[in-house]
Amino acid sequence: MVVVVKVVILFDAIGFDAYDSNLSSRVKDYHIATTSNLTLITSSNPSLYIDFSDGIQKAFKEPVINKLISDCFNSLYGANLTTFRLGDDKITQLSITNSTELGELISDSKNYKDKYAPIQKAVEEIVNKANDALIITDFEEVQKGSGEILKTAYLKESFTTWIGKGNTIHFFVADYVEGKVNKHIYFTLFIVGSKDENNMLSKLNPYFASLPKFELSNQAFNLNNKYPSARMGGNFYESDAGPGKDNILDLKDSYVNGLKSDIPYEFYPFGLDWANISTTHESYIEHNQFDHFFRNLFIDLNNEDSYIYEDFEVKVTDVTDDFLHFARCTEALNHKPKIVKGTNGEDKFSDDEMDDIALYCYDSHGKIKSEWEYNNTKKNTNELPEVFLLNQELFKNTKKDSEKGAVELGILFDPKFKVENIANPDCLMRVDIILVSAKPNISNPLLENFKWINSKGETNLGLYQSIKTTLEEPSVVPTNKVIYSYYIKTLQ
Repeated sequence: MVVVVKVVILFDAIGFDAYDSNLSSRVKDYHIATTSNLTLITSSNPSLYIDFSDGIQKAFKEPVINKLISDCFNSLYGANLTTFRLGDDKITQLSITNSTELGELISDSKNYKDKYAPIQKAVEEIVNKANDALIITDFEEVQKGSGEILKTAYLKESFTTWIGKGNTIHFFVADYVEGKVNKHIYFTLFIVGSKDENNMLSKLNPYFASLPKFELSNQAFNLNNKYPSARMGGNFYESDAGPGKDNILDLKDSYVNGLKSDIPYEFYPFGLDWANISTTHESYIEHNQFDHFFRNLFIDLNNEDSYIYEDFEVKVTDVTDDFLHFARCTEALNHKPKIVKGTNGEDKFSDDEMDDIALYCYDSHGKIKSEWEYNNTKKNTNELPEVFLLNQELFKNTKKDSEKGAVELGILFDPKFKVENIANPDCLMRVDIILVSAKPNISNPLLENFKWINSKGETNLGLYQSIKTTLEEPSVVPTNKVIYSYYIKTLQ
């Protein structure tokens, strides 16, 4: 308790207020720091990997496939694209500047020297780089020595790592015939995050429109909120009042709709306190109004390539203490101390270092102390029961009526709601919508596109097993996963 009081006094002494005019941006940073599986889009350069093993020559001679490769290269080139050749058991960077040069490489049979394209190494490289990437291959990983094609889940580890970070993999399947064998070649996109108008998927999607596709993802759902205007959220409004004059909870201009920036959260700063919100709720509920605290958030559950999304619920938490600790940890980064050498060459604080935060939060080497490095695995929060619930009836009815395209996630007052349920009425409240359970869709007929019978009458299962076992991996299955959050701060 003494340490906590000292910390508060130190930060108060420099005039630091976590609820100042920077509160909106601070809540955004806090949400990002505390939400697992939330990938922010990076600006890293995209990569193109092309399989040049001898068994793939036939596929590249097919006019449709050949044109697709050219279209992909033309669309991506100029975006600082790096192109690689997979062959001779090596990954080799290519120095090509146009599709004509690429076409000449693909057409020249001398470039297909052996059957050893390091597909597994290429996928591992893609995952480690964490850039958008396209790999064009049949995913036949041939074992050195035996010449056998791997039938085990040799890509599961890489797929699991990529999907587990909130990224997606998109397979587009092109058919061709080699001898008497019906085969597939895959244009496979590794996409960082799930939404970005400028990502590789957005650029190449038009070329793949006619191909069968499959999305490997544990968050293949889209969220959108249908609010009357950019400055109006999903809380209750008087239906007969004019725009901007119907907000009974006094929503402030510092309201943030993070979904517009593809960050699934909102921040609601209200002028009223919880006592007045409770009174308002009671007065309106008599007229069958204001039973919901939030409405008009919709989720599209049509994409069941990887998972069938089942149950959702709401969890309400007082995150005040954790948020204040996060804010102080972040502020401490702005108070790096002056470090000098002592008489014996040791590191020490400068004699004129007078910043108490610097002296308290850093060691004598100028390294911030571990207790001032925010750790999102040790959150100090308190769950608040009997405040809000997910309207399960609304969810089920809109899921049925909309055929899963616009399922509404409405937040109701708990029937047992009373203001006393909020122990700290001045708290920063977090309301999470949680995906409770999802079922791997391993019976999806699209998965048949990832196995085929070879010339020996054997089924090639390496890619199929990699995808199937990734879907079943417990760390990837989206259970108890926060998909959306509302932050509420009263008396703003």
